[in-house]
Amino acid sequence: MQQPTHEQICFILESAILAPSADNHHRVRFEIIGDTIRVRHVGGELPLPGGYKRVLVLLSLGALVENLTIGASRFGIAVEADLLPQREQPEVVLQVRLRPHGAEVDPLWAIIPRRHTSRQMVFGGPVMSDAHYGELEAAVRACSGSELVWLEKVKWRREALRLMCRAETERFRNRVLHEELFSAIRFDVGWHSTCSEGLPPGSLGVEAPLRMFFAGLRHWPLARLANVFGTHHMLGFRSCYLPCQMAPHVGLLTTRKADDHSTLDTGRSFQRLWLVATAHGRVLQPLPASALYACTGAIEEGIPEGLQRCL
Repeated sequence: MQQPTHEQICFILESAILAPSADNHHRVRFEIIGDTIRVRHVGGELPLPGGYKRVLVLLSLGALVENLTIGASRFGIAVEADLLPQREQPEVVLQVRLRPHGAEVDPLWAIIPRRHTSRQMVFGGPVMSDAHYGELEAAVRACSGSELVWLEKVKWRREALRLMCRAETERFRNRVLHEELFSAIRFDVGWHSTCSEGLPPGSLGVEAPLRMFFAGLRHWPLARLANVFGTHHMLGFRSCYLPCQMAPHVGLLTTRKADDHSTLDTGRSFQRLWLVATAHGRVLQPLPASALYACTGAIEEGIPEGLQRCL
């Protein structure tokens, strides 16, 4: 059987690392052995089960696997991915086998570099057609166990946004979450440059008059003082409630189970959803905090018990 060429392997791995992650960091390394790719988690074992940090890692790994699969299809290569195959080597989180001449070309391979998000306040554009609704829902169903729910009714959107905004607000009020958020932002590159790892400040959609103030909030004593005057509520409203209220569409991606394999598949569904939306000329902004902080183990990771119970 013909082995994938070096050039093909490089393209496939480049597609994989273009997958989204929570802070634009894929903490993985690839080990290539013939037609097998082992994916190692840089931090050793995955975070403990039950917490939101493990869910974040598995979702990003799912998106990585989906990109890898789509990228490999360009060459007719099929992908078989096994989650956590090396129990004696817990840092090996994925094992991927490449099978030449086993897949149809997926046209989404050309969309992978175009996928992006927008944190601008004003979301515009026409509503989707029935055909686009169908394509997005089919993209989610491509991986079993996931379903897309649209918040079309005013009551549904209002109730969801109340919880979403509460969770996003906590990211600016809670010291642990504040550190997690601001440590991912690369203020060192400035507001007009980009970076391959971490979040460039310019991607956050912060209006020019507020940039100096926002940058100052990365210092917890200043953020804590500002929160006395309700800054955390303002930031939660600006970053979540307002753009969602103005968006043509808001949806929920659901999964029937919360085990590792289902979470990985949900990451795959989400990435495919995002790529199809990009192909339609639309921009998608994920807001996962309200779902993540509801995880049963989130309290041990710094989420207040009252918030976790509410979510």
